[in-house]
Amino acid sequence: MEGIKRLLSFNIKDLTFGRVVRAILRRIGNIWYLGTWYFPFGFSKLNKEKIRKFKDIHAGKRCFIVCNGPSLNKMDLSLLKDEYTIGMNRIYLMEEINNFRPSYLFCYDKAVQLMQFTEEFDAVDMTCFYNWDLNNIFSKKENQHFLKGRFAPTFSKDPLKNMLGNGKTVTYICIQFAFYMGFSEVYIIGKDHSYDTNVKPTNVVISDGNDLNHFSPKYYKPGQKWDAPDYHSEELAYRLAKKAFEDSGRIIKDATPNGKLDIFEKVDFNQLFKKA
Repeated sequence: MEGIKRLLSFNIKDLTFGRVVRAILRRIGNIWYLGTWYFPFGFSKLNKEKIRKFKDIHAGKRCFIVCNGPSLNKMDLSLLKDEYTIGMNRIYLMEEINNFRPSYLFCYDKAVQLMQFTEEFDAVDMTCFYNWDLNNIFSKKENQHFLKGRFAPTFSKDPLKNMLGNGKTVTYICIQFAFYMGFSEVYIIGKDHSYDTNVKPTNVVISDGNDLNHFSPKYYKPGQKWDAPDYHSEELAYRLAKKAFEDSGRIIKDATPNGKLDIFEKVDFNQLFKKA
């Protein structure tokens, strides 16, 4: 139902022929991955057992979801040293910049992230969560977990009962899993929601090696590819996340300085660390 709503709400100019073809091919290719995800033995079973251990593991606590926008460079991330943090994609580059290291790392994008930086992601030594579809290209070490998503943006409160919803952004994956881990307060930072590109949503952008859209200008090397943002689909998913949190009596707010996302209530990042 949510997938149909998203389709009907699209701007017709954004529904290019190439985008439609890619969507169809993804669904055809997904049949195999669905089968392996539901396989009740072997690594599929072991992976689900590992994921199940995170159910309500941080019940009643608060966490910060750390996106990759350039606004991170304007923030004092040392304030997060005693907080639970969920990072995404190449946030591990931050450790060299200011010693920030998240509690958890999530990366779901196959072509742009996991396949372009496979060796880096495989070497990550923190607790990490990747796309199930690519589990075979990883070492499957103890710290690695693999999640399966659906094409609809439906908010999942339990990824083992209902596959994670697709919000065209790994941030939505992080929000859903934060709910699963039981966090009662979630604060999003580094979500600038503003990209320097005129390329149509989900179409490929070729990096020139001077990345202005992330916290590091070297986030993508020259010639590497990334997908233009789909703001419309992201915002639809964020509204579902906001409703899920509110209906459960939980808090989700945006603490990104000057962020353009207006779905969640804004809050001053520094004020979150003021002692009562």
